[in-house]
Amino acid sequence: MSEPNNTSPSTSVDHPGDSPAQPILALVIGINEYPVYGNLNAAVPDADRFAAFLTNKLNVPAENITNLRDEQATREAIIDGFLKLRDDVRYRKDEAAIVIYYAGHGAQVPKPTDDPEWDHWATNLSEIEMLCPHDVGMTKTVVLPSGETEEVVEEGIPDRTISLLLNHISDLKGNNITLILDCCSSAGLTRGDDDKLEVDDDVYITRQIKNPPPLKSNKDRKFWTHASRGGGVAEGFQGRNQNSHVMLAACGRDQFARESVKTRRGLFTFALLKALESEDISTLTYTSLMHKLRMPPEVNQTPHCQGQAANRCLFNNLVSGADDALIVGRQEVVNKKRQFVLYAGMAQGITSGSILSVHKTNLLETSSRPNPSLGKLVVTSVSTFKSGLSYVDSDAKFAFPATFYAKLIQQAARKIRVYCEDETWLRKVIPEDKERSLSVEFVGDAESSDLHLVVDPEKKEVTFHRHHEMVNPHIGSHLRQPVDIADEEAIRKVISGSLHFYHHLDLVGTSDFRNVWMELTELKDELSEDFEQVFTPIGKNLIETTPAVIVVDENKSYGMTIFNQTDLDLYPYLFYFDPNDLSIIPWYLPASGAGADSFTSTIDVPLPARSRLTIGYGDGGASPWQFMLLEDAKKDMGIFKLYLATHPIQLSNILQEGVFEEESFRAVKVAKPDILQGKQLWGTKTAVVIQVDE
Repeated sequence: MSEPNNTSPSTSVDHPGDSPAQPILALVIGINEYPVYGNLNAAVPDADRFAAFLTNKLNVPAENITNLRDEQATREAIIDGFLKLRDDVRYRKDEAAIVIYYAGHGAQVPKPTDDPEWDHWATNLSEIEMLCPHDVGMTKTVVLPSGETEEVVEEGIPDRTISLLLNHISDLKGNNITLILDCCSSAGLTRGDDDKLEVDDDVYITRQIKNPPPLKSNKDRKFWTHASRGGGVAEGFQGRNQNSHVMLAACGRDQFARESVKTRRGLFTFALLKALESEDISTLTYTSLMHKLRMPPEVNQTPHCQGQAANRCLFNNLVSGADDALIVGRQEVVNKKRQFVLYAGMAQGITSGSILSVHKTNLLETSSRPNPSLGKLVVTSVSTFKSGLSYVDSDAKFAFPATFYAKLIQQAARKIRVYCEDETWLRKVIPEDKERSLSVEFVGDAESSDLHLVVDPEKKEVTFHRHHEMVNPHIGSHLRQPVDIADEEAIRKVISGSLHFYHHLDLVGTSDFRNVWMELTELKDELSEDFEQVFTPIGKNLIETTPAVIVVDENKSYGMTIFNQTDLDLYPYLFYFDPNDLSIIPWYLPASGAGADSFTSTIDVPLPARSRLTIGYGDGGASPWQFMLLEDAKKDMGIFKLYLATHPIQLSNILQEGVFEEESFRAVKVAKPDILQGKQLWGTKTAVVIQVDE
């Protein structure tokens, strides 16, 4: 039994009939004027429009919004704005949503090398991202502790400082935080003259500063000394391991955030506000919001969304968010012919002939917030990352949005073989219509079944026995949790959950990626001299052989390192499969993109060729892992499964919560060769971990 040692609920925005909208505290920053560097034209108007959206559509009172524009937005004032959110006494933890918006220049600078405190702040390029306040580059006179004065050049606000400030806010106000950045943070800041892009009769200016002042190693040490507990800090503006907030960024690291001289609008903010103002906020998650953003294709700018709570509804963590089983699809026109495309294929376990229900939103349906099926589509073709769909019955066509969501309701190729000695009772629980929708095949003996149901009339309960060659040799066949014999829905949930779990566990990629591997190591948790928590790997690779045996110590944390010694840029997705409750939970997921670029290689690559990615420590942006055993258990097991792809893919549909109702059951604490880069490849790696108590 194991979990990442953080809490990341997928709940969250306001809609009629559920919880009322949460109050919002906001910090809105817009900077056009830079006395030392080039000015912008649209950052201040963008900030004004975003503040107006908060006031007019979300009814945020003026006293809840801190506005900083131009000369007001100094380095000191911006940091004070973050601290004001943290220290607001009107709201306790989790009572208010926090929204931070920044429009202005961004930059990158080399990481300071004269201070060991920066050594663990690792990035692939040894560069630090930063926001650029109004007074960046200006010379100021400061008074030293000795009483003497010194002339200093004001620097930007590095990602490390922003991340720690977000951690502070998260600790005191909860992790319902949205960070919106309409600026550059690009690694391409040194590539030629990209300050302007002329398209037709318009000019697009980049929101970036070249050659900003270097960082002093200890400029913001006073914030480091208050670093929050629970996982260190992540690279970029992600905060504590993607759990402190959801970030919406204007572009990827190898792109530029641009604004239009003609319209005086930032392209990202314009697309963002257009979607927010035209949609019912209560129906949007951060993920579906990104699907609705439309960026002009000529500028090569792909907004990014990152954070463990990306499937929450916007600005509210009190209500249910996205249904993980719903997969995004689009109606596309190719050669003047309309096609229905599902953005999932062989890599996600989609098979030809499967049936899906179509929905308007990706929201989890509740009694007060319906998300009914609009009709059914059948899978007619399957490629690596996409599938083609058509109407199940050409005579029963139905209308649905251009961007839609679809849920698998009948698996075509895979069936679960079920056996019970009391066949009459079993067929009552699984009548003919349920037999089809659950993809059940009845068999005549326990040995040939995937799932054996045992009915105990005296206890009035049903127990379940799995038959799986990877699991049974280590922890036996018996699922520990029984189900009430009268609860037919719960029984069917275990059956469907078993099919889903083992279908995805057994799924093997088309490429073996033999020069990619995982290493799981124990993490040493210590405080730096300035009381910042730092995780560092120690000891040997614990999964060098599989199955690996680990003695459970709930005080120990673990991290994963993924090594890529190929010439391919890869997108890794790491999951943990728990055969006890059939849950599939994520440990690491890359950022998602917006609009037409949601699933293209313009999304930042987490695992470039000849590199490594750290998960649970360093710059990977995920929480450390912990193993634990149930109170009465002497032995347990789980499987880490790593999906690898050459393009971003959607894998949320494989996630699954535990199939048993009792929460206590889980015992958890809450330049590459072009010929290669063009191929659509995917593969998997697995590591079986046996957990023992001594």
